[in-house]
Amino acid sequence: MMHSDAVEDYLKAIYGLQEREGVARTGALARQLGITAGSVTEMIKRMARTPPPLISYRQHHGVTLTARGRKAAVAIIRRHRLLETFLHQVLGLGWEAVHQEAETLEHHLSERLVGAIDRHLSYPRSDPHGEPIPDPSGHMSAPAGVPLTGLEEKTAFRMVRVEPSLEGMLDYLDELGLGLGTTGTVVGKAPFGGPVTLRISDGGSHRETAIGREIADRIFVVPVL
Repeated sequence: MMHSDAVEDYLKAIYGLQEREGVARTGALARQLGITAGSVTEMIKRMARTPPPLISYRQHHGVTLTARGRKAAVAIIRRHRLLETFLHQVLGLGWEAVHQEAETLEHHLSERLVGAIDRHLSYPRSDPHGEPIPDPSGHMSAPAGVPLTGLEEKTAFRMVRVEPSLEGMLDYLDELGLGLGTTGTVVGKAPFGGPVTLRISDGGSHRETAIGREIADRIFVVPVL
């Protein structure tokens, strides 16, 4: 069943928030989609009333996907992440650019073309941001890593995944010299939601940089012994 571009954007956003927080709140959806909370509420009420329902919505309790909605969301995510991988590996676009382009192109791919891209890329398991790519049946490996903010001070780490849900975030990480495979140590975590200070390994030298909690929450790492 075909869905509008807007519905697909909502399904993908709800999926991400539900995976991270258990439920998608209207305020969080509004921030992620860049629209007003009132517009979000109106849209999700409409989606919840439209048969067959893709979402379940209870006022003041947030939004969750139905089984049908989850299946549709995973299909969108598969298209998006395969597109990102194709644009990166074949056309050489950077990880911020591929995300922006895939946001538009993901709505216009047939399943035949999605399958052809998958075969051409030899069935990749993750995209340029380290996010897992669902297979044709909808199965998806568990996302790698833990949030950078979850590490204790003096813990060494390696970056394995970035959640590109903030506009311009990936370009900003490029400016800081942070990418998949970057290694470093958590130097300090300021109180009251302040920045996280990192000591980054850069060849044979080290440098310190500080990043805000909102970004650090979207960087996933594995501890290094």
